[in-house]
Amino acid sequence: MKRLSGALLVVVCVAPFAVGCGVDAQDPNAPVGITLSETYITIANRSGSALAEGQIELVPSGVLAPYRLRLPRIESGANRDVQFDMFAGAGGSRFRRGVMRMKSVRVTATDMAGKTYKEEVPFN
Repeated sequence: MKRLSGALLVVVCVAPFAVGCGVDAQDPNAPVGITLSETYITIANRSGSALAEGQIELVPSGVLAPYRLRLPRIESGANRDVQFDMFAGAGGSRFRRGVMRMKSVRVTATDMAGKTYKEEVPFN
């Protein structure tokens, strides 16, 4: 066995990540909160007015079209859980978590006063 001459340099990168039931990677004061879990997404309304309409998108890595779901009405201060298998792609195919690599979750919502909110968090 041949011995290496000189010093051997080992570089270790430590990236922060969250371990647990849910990941909330956004500003806690955002008007629309997004928390990811293993089987569902929780949307929290912190805007002060009911969210009347909107859309939730799971944006894949690459050039594919996002999986979409119409955002249900969420009253002020309320949370809504949305299961991943309710999202549909452009051709009508259902989203399956382990099959495709996702980049982010994007929520676009309009409140009762007509103000539009847009939030996006990384899909971990």
